[in-house]
Amino acid sequence: MQRPDQRDRSRAGLSAIFEYFGRHDVPPIGSPLYETLSAHVAGDDALLELAAATEPAQPPPNQLFAAAQYLLLGGARHPLRDHYPALRDADAPAPPLADVPARFSDFCRLHAPALRELIATRRTQTNVVRRASFLLPGFAHVAAQDPGRPLAQIEIGCSAGLNLNWHRFHYVFEDGAGVSRHSWGDPEASVRVATELRGEMPPLPARIPVASAAGVDLSPIDATDPDQQRWLRALIWPEHVERHARLRAAAELAAQHPPRLFAGDAGDALPRLLDALPEDTTACVFATFTLYQFDDASARALFAALKACGERRPVHFLGCELTGDHGDAELWWTRWSPDGKARARLATCNPHGHWLSWRLPSGVEGPSA
Repeated sequence: MQRPDQRDRSRAGLSAIFEYFGRHDVPPIGSPLYETLSAHVAGDDALLELAAATEPAQPPPNQLFAAAQYLLLGGARHPLRDHYPALRDADAPAPPLADVPARFSDFCRLHAPALRELIATRRTQTNVVRRASFLLPGFAHVAAQDPGRPLAQIEIGCSAGLNLNWHRFHYVFEDGAGVSRHSWGDPEASVRVATELRGEMPPLPARIPVASAAGVDLSPIDATDPDQQRWLRALIWPEHVERHARLRAAAELAAQHPPRLFAGDAGDALPRLLDALPEDTTACVFATFTLYQFDDASARALFAALKACGERRPVHFLGCELTGDHGDAELWWTRWSPDGKARARLATCNPHGHWLSWRLPSGVEGPSA
């Protein structure tokens, strides 16, 4: 099934979006609840009408499901909450999935005005901390291109900027049985990121210096604000209970080491931010599952800014987006410089960082630590 137009807000278009989401986007990450709900919404006119309030650049399934969970996290009482492991009593059994479609429809009927406002005004700004598992070797690759220079980083679509503290996390690369093969970072770090490593270990130096960290977003999130942190939690898929604790730990770390976050369009803000970077740093711009929300003009402006910077000094871009193949994602590295343009696919990975398959680029040695 070909990925449908995510901006189509017709009844048929929205139905196809939810059907595709449930069949192709959800299974690789894992949420039986969202698989069930996606199939249900795809055939329900009232729910599709509600999802139609989503802005063209935003994904309707994420918006609708996050809005419902946001209200439940805020204390809304309804039998639907029993289907969310983070919300029901720890010793309470999970109700059958067969009950969830009717309960979800009833919940949305009762809270339609509040849901419609959330869907229309909020954005899918998921801060998946575990994505740092594939960003780390990507940053190591960038640092290896300019030895001795610290990274000056700018994240596009940063949300709360939690992953701008990636160098303060502890990482564990495991085999398929969950046994550690390699670790990186301070083992006493409050944020722990683990991923299954499939194949070769990516090259990781003992340390990757970072000179600065900044993020750009149309509407940056303050993770220390209770309401905004609640929206970040609402974007977590129901069965991923451990992500709530990881998000809180990353938010506390961001309070201790706050990244600089700027509100605005990336194409407009990027030239100014790049021009301000010291010459003795390595300019590194990155984005994870953000560019799909850009319209053509915004995407062109972003890459035009990168190319223009590259005519004066080297600038690196790491981007990770879905490939459309079995729900997998790819991490790509691009460098613009006065000498020209270089590009390589660095890895295939799970969109939420559950596993990583590294592709050793030509000329890069194995791990040094």
